[in-house]
Amino acid sequence: MSAHVPGAGRPSPGIVTVARLDAASAWRRYGATDGTRTPDPAAGWVVLSERLTHADAVDRWVRTERETTAAGHADLAGALIVYRLAGSLAELVVGPLLDQRRVVALAPDRFAVRFGDAARVDGVAVLGPEIAVLPDDPDAGRPGTTVVPDEDALRSAAVDSLVAVYQPLSAAVRASAPFGLRGMWGTLADHVAEGVLARARDRGDDAGRAWAAADAVIDALAARVPLLRVRPHPQRVVAGGRRGIYATKGTCCLIYKAEPLDPALPVRIAAARRLDAAACTSCPLRSDEDRRERYARHLAGAGG
Repeated sequence: MSAHVPGAGRPSPGIVTVARLDAASAWRRYGATDGTRTPDPAAGWVVLSERLTHADAVDRWVRTERETTAAGHADLAGALIVYRLAGSLAELVVGPLLDQRRVVALAPDRFAVRFGDAARVDGVAVLGPEIAVLPDDPDAGRPGTTVVPDEDALRSAAVDSLVAVYQPLSAAVRASAPFGLRGMWGTLADHVAEGVLARARDRGDDAGRAWAAADAVIDALAARVPLLRVRPHPQRVVAGGRRGIYATKGTCCLIYKAEPLDPALPVRIAAARRLDAAACTSCPLRSDEDRRERYARHLAGAGG
């Protein structure tokens, strides 16, 4: 979504930045408005600050997840909310940082999401986007831009945006669901790493440089947020004549709990089989060997 009308003048640098991200994103949709209007609630749009302001709205959000995807598990419901938002937020902030050397300035009252079935996030919109840029950016000095001196300052601006949105989100969800704050911040770090490496694989970029860029963002985030203690780590894989790096999560998202246990098996065996069948490939609860085999199969089939 964009508020820019052809012929109405040059779009703002912020709107252009978000549009470039949308064009580069593999599956999430991003848009922006000029700040004079908000997305239509009738179309499923919710401004995050409005959702977080009301405890009953957050409770309903948790309840929707619990009664649908989370299969009755309250902790998984909380994990799913932050998981869905963390992925979109990480791409919205880190994508332009790495691809455009720009950072979209965010806050809950400028961050809107469009919900689909079962609380799925179908789209993200930035209301009146402003951006941080470097001195050599062609739009430096234009309205809606803040010029920062160097790459470190730009990375700091990225952390500002991540924290501005994710801190109130995590606090509100934690008050309504039994999923811990450390796990929530670990989930955000996981999405930063996974998203950057996935983009590098899709584009054929150098995986080592991509990991270093993601790790630098996570370093800066961890320095700002002491609750971020468990981080993703790189898993290097060779398969099919290719070399790659995958991010192994530091935090389990609990999605395996949505798979029912087989009542015909002893609980220990049923739980192990459920984990093997339903946990993410990058789950820290899997063994290194298991993850490596799965990553190798994916890497061998890349581009095939």
